[in-house]
Amino acid sequence: MTKRKYNQKEVEQARRGRIYINREDARIFVRKSGLYAWTMNLGNPASWIIMGLELLVILLITGIFFF
Repeated sequence: MTKRKYNQKEVEQARRGRIYINREDARIFVRKSGLYAWTMNLGNPASWIIMGLELLVILLITGIFFF
């Protein structure tokens, strides 16, 4: 199964509230229907890596300043 990029209409139909999960969509960041509105495709494993790295940076910064 090859991944493809979904168009905006398909993304709007697949979104469940504020969460977008589509394992078949190759994009990590998906544009929402608003101006400057983006969300992450939680079906893409790279998005979980990005969120983990963001959490690690936050924990390192708070650890440096508060301990």
